[in-house]
Order: sequence, then C-alpha cells, then structure tokens
Amino acid sequence: MTSPPAATHPPPLTTPRPGAAVAVLCTGLGLIGLDTTVMNTALPSLQADLQPSLTEVHWIADAYTLALAAGVLAAGAWGDRHGRRRAFTTGLTICLAASLYGALSDTPGHVIAARFLMGTGSALFMPSTLSLITAIHPTGPRRRRAVAAWACVAGIGGLTGPLAGGLLIEHYSWRAGFWMNLPVIVLALAGAKAWLPEHRHPHPTPHDPIALATAAAGLFLFVWAVIEAPTRGWTHPTTWTALAAATLLWTLARCRRGPAALHPQLLRDPASRAAALVLAAMFFALYGALYILTLYFQLVLGYSPARAGTALLPLVAAAAAGTALALPATARWGPRTVLITGTALLALGFAALAQITLTSHATYLHAFALTAGTGTGLAAVPATEAIMNAVPVDEAGNAAAFNDLLREVAGAVGIAVLGAALTTALTALPQPTHTPAAAGTPMPAPAQKAFLEGLHTAAWTASTLLLLSITAAATHPREKRRSPTP
Repeated sequence: MTSPPAATHPPPLTTPRPGAAVAVLCTGLGLIGLDTTVMNTALPSLQADLQPSLTEVHWIADAYTLALAAGVLAAGAWGDRHGRRRAFTTGLTICLAASLYGALSDTPGHVIAARFLMGTGSALFMPSTLSLITAIHPTGPRRRRAVAAWACVAGIGGLTGPLAGGLLIEHYSWRAGFWMNLPVIVLALAGAKAWLPEHRHPHPTPHDPIALATAAAGLFLFVWAVIEAPTRGWTHPTTWTALAAATLLWTLARCRRGPAALHPQLLRDPASRAAALVLAAMFFALYGALYILTLYFQLVLGYSPARAGTALLPLVAAAAAGTALALPATARWGPRTVLITGTALLALGFAALAQITLTSHATYLHAFALTAGTGTGLAAVPATEAIMNAVPVDEAGNAAAFNDLLREVAGAVGIAVLGAALTTALTALPQPTHTPAAAGTPMPAPAQKAFLEGLHTAAWTASTLLLLSITAAATHPREKRRSPTP
C-alpha cells in the first residue's frame, strides 16, 4: 500500500534562470566528487616531494572524507535554519581558502589540515545543493529532471577524480589537486551571487548546539573507526571503543530531538527507507571498487596514473547514460521497478568484475563498466527522489544531508571493508613481492595473482550485498506511471 506523501509543495523560489541555478549547484557538487578521490592519484607525487610517514599518507587521503561525513548532517540542519544559499557560499569560501592553503603547503601536516578544512567546507554546502534544487523545483517533471542531474553528478563525480588527478599530476605536480579547485569555486560563487535565491525554514526548530555537536562527534568517531580499522584491526580495542562511543553519542543526539536529529519521516516512509538501503549498498560497492580498480590498473596492468584515470571513462559514460534513461523508465514502469532493475544491473556488473584473470581482463572490465555504470544511473535517480519526497520542502536540508551522509559513510565503509579483502590477500605474501618498483610498474606475478584473489573476494562481497538490498527495493511502494511530458 502506498503511503501518503509527506512532502508539501509550496510555490517555487523565484530566480531569473532556474536552469543556471541548478547548474551552479551541480558545479559545487561536482567539486566534492573530485576532491574526494583526486588525492589518491596524487599520493606518489606528494610522497616524493614531502616524504610523509605512512600514517601521514593515510590521513592525507582520508581527512577530507572524515570531516565531510562527520559534519554533513549538522550542516543540513544549519542550512535549513540560517539559509541554504548562505550555507552554499560560506562552505565554498572555506574550500577556496583551504585549497589555497593546501596548494602552498610545504609539510604533510599542513596538507592534512588543508584537506580537513576542505571537508568541513564541503560538508557545509553539500546539503544545500539538493535542498535548493527541490525548493526551486518543488514538484513536477522539472523537479525530476533537476534531481536526475544532481544524481548524475553525485554518481560520477568521484569517478572523475582519478582521471583529473592523473592528467594533472602527470603534467604538473600533486599541488594541481588543490589549484584546480580555485577556478571552479570562483565560478560557482559568481553563479550563486547571480542566480541563487535564499531559502530557509520559515519556522525552524529551536537551536540545540549540544545536539549538533554530539551528532557530529558521533559521526566523526564512527568514520574514524572505519578508516582506522584496516590498519589497527577490526577487533582492536581502539576500534571497538570508538564504535561504542560513536553509538552512544549518536543515541544521545537522537534522544534530544534537536536539529541534528533525522526527520522521523525519513525512516518511517517505506520508499525512503528502501532507497536509503539501496544507496548505502551502492556507494559501499562503488567507492570500494574505485579504490581497488585504481590500484589494479597501475599495479597489475602497469598503467600510468593518467591512463588509469582514463580507463574509468566507460564507467562514467555508462552512469551518465543510465541517469538519462532513468526518467523515461520511471515514467513508464514506476520508481520501484527502475530501482530494482538498476540495483540488479549493478550487482551483475560486480559479478563480471569477479571473473577477471591475469590473461583475460578487457571483456570483463567492459562488462563491468556497462552494467554497473548503467545500473548506478538507473537506481540513483528514484532513490534520491524517494528520500527528498519524504519530507516537506522547508525541511529539505535534513533530507539532503541524510542522502549525502549515506553516500559518504557507505563509501568510507566500502573502501575499508573491500580494501581489507585486498590487503589480506597481499599480506599473505613475502613483503618484497607485493611492492612495485615504481608508480606504473606492474607487480611480480605472485603478487598479481594475490591481488586478483583479493579483487574477486571484494567483487563477490559487493555483488552479494547489492542483491540483498534488492529485497529492500522491493518494498518501495508502487506509484502511478508519470507522463513524460514536461
């Protein structure tokens, strides 16, 4: 039985060019996708220049994700209360300053601080991108197209990081990973000034800084534990202590029912709940695969960083095509069917990835890119729309932050868990056999075999989790078919 819609549809915000406003918001969102993954490709260049320790390398890669995931839910509540346009421009300004700081840094500690500040700024403006889109287009086909554009950028943004990073670093240095942000941010800020209207909740809940801080601290500890677990071990006392403390802090924040708490309808609404589970499984699989494939192209196939990034282009193109297909498919067959189909294609893609051998990889990689990319695009659109439809437009920042949180936390967990499968296979070898002589130099044959064993384990794990999430997608309530007419 279909639950009654929770969202209300007030008049759309007035803006001189709604299409340009959506483009500005998607530009900001695309920056987050780039910054999430670009430094992974830059690490060899940075190591040669600044010579960081292994721990510092670890945190250069992860500080951005940690800050973003910890702050995004509280940032959504802040934007609902103080203004989403204000949150967008303030967060971008913080990213601008942090990018400049990172580009001029001369120690690993400064780079880590810059990445953390960038993640903080991104957390502040990320929820406003989707909440402003739904305020500009509160209902109808234009809203669905705008949400589809957002979902497309969110889905492929992280995939473009290795490509941009590989090209820039091969021709310049790791500092290009920071410098590239500046023109994008300036462009987005100029567009925000020209076309973005301000929007906030007309009757916000009372401000509760304790709830905001408690929720952020709980999320920080959870993501920190997930990031550290592959190094320290999942059974290490520090890992379990951090996870227990995170659970306690999050419970306390929920009990206060302050603005940091999730809107109750997000978990009560069947469509939103099913969409949340599918999105979590999707980004768990995709971010883990992106991490492993970037290493596979360089350490097994011997690709340069730029060629490794280019090898992901078919996946990006298929995801964009899947997003374009999602709108007419949803109009014809309904969101539940499209969600299930997309998730099944994604699971099939990971099953294809698990077939790669040392002598045969091209066919399976192409099959993975086509099916997983198309499935990602198909499933992301109805899943995102289901979450945003669960709450009134005035509280869209909370729903957008929940949507963003799912993607970031699930991605961090995916990298940790699927990466651990790879690490377990490689550490079973003698130490000298699994360390390449230089970037882009293939591993010795025994290490390549072990790498593929880890890749197969990770791919089957992702495929199984995605198939299980189809059970959740099957509970997505049916809706009447929509007319594709704009």
